Amino acid sequence: MTINIGADVHSKSISAYAIPTFDTESEELEFCEEFNSRFAKFRNDYESLSDLAAFVRDTEHGILIENTGFTNILYWTLVNLGCTVIVALPTDLYEINQSKQKTDANDAKKLANYMRRRTLGETCFAECLMVNETWMNRRIICRNYVTESNILSDTRRQLRSYILLKNLKPGKLTNDIASATSLATLSRYGDRPLALLITRARDTRHRMDLTLKDIEEEFREEPMYRSIKSIKGFGPVISAYLCSMIIDVNRFTTGNQFAAYFGIVPGQRESAESSPHCRITRRGDATARQLLTKATMLHIQFDKDRESSVSRMYDRLKSRGFPTKKALMACANKMAHVLFARLKAISDGKEVV
Repeated sequence: MTINIGADVHSKSISAYAIPTFDTESEELEFCEEFNSRFAKFRNDYESLSDLAAFVRDTEHGILIENTGFTNILYWTLVNLGCTVIVALPTDLYEINQSKQKTDANDAKKLANYMRRRTLGETCFAECLMVNETWMNRRIICRNYVTESNILSDTRRQLRSYILLKNLKPGKLTNDIASATSLATLSRYGDRPLALLITRARDTRHRMDLTLKDIEEEFREEPMYRSIKSIKGFGPVISAYLCSMIIDVNRFTTGNQFAAYFGIVPGQRESAESSPHCRITRRGDATARQLLTKATMLHIQFDKDRESSVSRMYDRLKSRGFPTKKALMACANKMAHVLFARLKAISDGKEVV
């Protein structure tokens, strides 16, 4: 008995729908009817998930869910209960995205149909990697640092705006208005709103320092982290974040696949007469893509002697009249291939020069 299940997941509830692989099997049809009656909508808690797992335990089944912010916990809960679960990117599930009847029940049915097509051998979506607890904790630490960094950036903008608004003349400040020296200079004013901004900046910096120590402690024995960090422009945070997203380089077979994971490959829009150049796909984790692009830019700036093929490529593209942003994206793609080659060599036990 082969059953295909689609589950539309929300924080408090789940809508599930099951269909057989072949409509001619009466036993499978009866099973799916009973399943749909019991699990059309149920609470998203351990007890309810245990009931679902017990119901499908003696069947060959596949449960398809979309990748969301709380998918990882649900995935491992069901897997530990003995279920076969597959996670897909929402961008691959076109029928759901373009549906005119956007309801939980309808989405669950479409997910079940996608699962059935996959069971029959069709490649209609990419399967997401669900990381274990260790790598998920590492990813959370890295994302926490990025969140704090964004808060500090926002505080910097507010500090500059407030100084201009009040026409304050604080004297000489460092390039970073949220540095310890600049904040000490600004704290001399007896201005309450300014003092609150200064306090927020100091507290955020303190949390960032603590998180950075956690990152260095967590990743220091990771060969992949050390290899990435050895490249010019790749600091501890960027290296750790990329590691937490890559996890295992062997799940990629080519450099193009690796670059596509970060969404820095051109999209494809082909017709019978033309195959135009498109913008990058921007698929995958947006923060990882931004950090890889930032590291590539820093790499080009720091490589004064142009020892790197990435830096030399940037110079060639600029000399040919490429806009800075377009040249940088092309170099980020090149950098992804460089990273892939280095990490592949490490996984194969080879020495990286």
